[in-house]
Amino acid sequence: MSTPSISPEPYKPAILLKRQAYAIGIASALTICALIVWPRLTEWLLTTDFLPHLYCYLKNPALIWTNVVADSLIGIAYLAISITLGYLGYKGRRDIPLPWMFAIFGLFIVACGGTHFMEVVTIWIPVYILSAAVKLLTAAVSLAAAVVLPFTVPQIFELVRQAKASQEVNERLRASEARKEALLQEIHHRVKNNLAVICSLFHLQSNQTKDEQSVQVFRDMERRVHSMGLVHESLYSSEHIGRIDFAEYASALAQDILSSHGGDGVAVRMKFKLEPVMMSIDLAVLCGLILNELISNACKHGFPKGSDSEIKLTLRKAPDGKCVLCVEDNGVGVPADLDITTSKSLGMRLVRSLTRQIRGSFELVKVDRGTSACLQFRVDQNGN
Repeated sequence: MSTPSISPEPYKPAILLKRQAYAIGIASALTICALIVWPRLTEWLLTTDFLPHLYCYLKNPALIWTNVVADSLIGIAYLAISITLGYLGYKGRRDIPLPWMFAIFGLFIVACGGTHFMEVVTIWIPVYILSAAVKLLTAAVSLAAAVVLPFTVPQIFELVRQAKASQEVNERLRASEARKEALLQEIHHRVKNNLAVICSLFHLQSNQTKDEQSVQVFRDMERRVHSMGLVHESLYSSEHIGRIDFAEYASALAQDILSSHGGDGVAVRMKFKLEPVMMSIDLAVLCGLILNELISNACKHGFPKGSDSEIKLTLRKAPDGKCVLCVEDNGVGVPADLDITTSKSLGMRLVRSLTRQIRGSFELVKVDRGTSACLQFRVDQNGN
């Protein structure tokens, strides 16, 4: 699906806001230095050779306090807005568009608040020159905001248009992703059904075959195909399309293998110690085939008839990404002369071939009570 490209006008808000902060800091420092170095300027700004506004209001308490409260509340509101804008500017300094306009409006609000505070001060202290200077600054900032605003409106509309276009693209991408997930689930479902048909064909053929060795071959093939089908069944019901939790898959596969060997007259208990490990479909299929061979071999060759049998399945993942999959039993153990690197049995040859494909290592040893078969391989963060 083709998606429209979105190319907003490049800007660097973090750099611009930093420059504005430097400019405001330098201007404030120069103003303070001028007032310190030139005392007459300070005296002139703070001249009080006038009558305070108190007399203009005829010392009417109601009128005076009405203006004091109103101007104070307006000034406090402006101050609160400027603090909020400053906080937003700091938090969003890397993402705020049109930062210079943001700074101008911030100065405009601060200056407006200052004029209202000066109105309160001049009621009792007639520093009208300082009040006029504050109003002059407010006028300059207000004029700058009024001049700049018409030129920023088209850019604001462009940003809104780009945001809407981006939202539409995201919605189409989400819809496309949902369709792809549904399609993948349907594919996994159909593959699972096709593999189930193949398993049924092997089962039917084994029932029609009289030769015991051929029957065993068909049953082994049926179990191998079934282990592959379980992967697609797990993917069909998984929330992560393309990856499955191998621990859940291994547990289900082991139970199915034990069920298929239930008629051999051996009661086998299964113990699990499995850590969650997410795997891709390719890796899960290969590891599932190896696991099928290991458990099947333990059930067929590890236990004499009627013995108390136990198989322990372990899956653990190390911090470096390596996984260890072990099948341990308490059976008779492997023959002393068995060499897994040269064994010509189909099961061992299959295990060796699959281990090379996943670039892992395999070890089969006789322990105190039975056999330990361990597969070691690596799984990356993507489950591959």
